[in-house]
Amino acid sequence: MQKSKCKLKNAKLRIIRLSLNFALCILHFAFCTFLLPVESYAEKEGDKEESTPIKITSSRMETYNEKKFVSFLENVIAKRGDMTLYANRVDVYSDKDQKKLIKIIAEGNVRIEKGGKTATGEKAEYYEEEQKLILKGTPRIKEKNNLIEGSEIIYYLKEDNISVQGDEKKKVEVTLFPEEKKSGEERN
Repeated sequence: MQKSKCKLKNAKLRIIRLSLNFALCILHFAFCTFLLPVESYAEKEGDKEESTPIKITSSRMETYNEKKFVSFLENVIAKRGDMTLYANRVDVYSDKDQKKLIKIIAEGNVRIEKGGKTATGEKAEYYEEEQKLILKGTPRIKEKNNLIEGSEIIYYLKEDNISVQGDEKKKVEVTLFPEEKKSGEERN
């Protein structure tokens, strides 16, 4: 009985640690898919984002201690501030001590919303060490009528760069609409 309680307590602590790391990665995930201005994440958000809680809901959650990951399954919704991630499944992987985030994989109808921007795809992979996010499976980024599509979208957080890849089936497509001028603004 005592051993069972100890295992349950350890599993809960691992989940909490992973959830905190997951929150930080989800925040990176949102920024990397939304073509924010060149201003860095640290300059823009500072310490306030670190204290913003994340709420994850799903139909099921399963822990795999030996494989060092936690799965959130069916109707997964992860919210932090004004950013929301939707997916059929989200797997959060940690190191062998379960103290450091390694990667996050979101699969199935992946959609990320922040403000008026939406990123979609069938799969999203976030790698903590490389600070890299990969969106696959008909990935799209949309803001108002502006749209970016390709076979794969990669965002490098450290360098603040985006790479959109095409292939034989899907070429890179970018559709940009000029912003409408407000009355009284001059044209340059």
